[in-house]
Amino acid sequence: MTEKEITTAFLAELPKTDLHVHLDGSLRLGTLIELAREHTVELPSYTEGGLREIVYKDRYASLGEYLKGFKYTVAAMHDAEALERVATELAEDNQAEGVRYLAARFAPQLQVRPGLVPSR
Repeated sequence: MTEKEITTAFLAELPKTDLHVHLDGSLRLGTLIELAREHTVELPSYTEGGLREIVYKDRYASLGEYLKGFKYTVAAMHDAEALERVATELAEDNQAEGVRYLAARFAPQLQVRPGLVPSR
């Protein structure tokens, strides 16, 4: 097979693996907006287009600029139901993209708050 024969459709059909993905970096923008409204988290925009323009860009000037978005996602993942929703949607999105093995990472210490404490 030559390079010219590798199409987007071919790549989409290949089984894939993702060995390092962060749960709090994987929210659907629509979900982020809904959860932010539900938990009164202030966002710089309440539209997907606005969030892509201001925070969740295709390219970033620095790591610091990239990391700013996590303050919104972590705040929106406010309770067990939100965490479960985000995890379920991540699994669904990856399955739709042909990912067959997913290693999602999560920092539970960022979610400790009243009503959501680590188990012993």
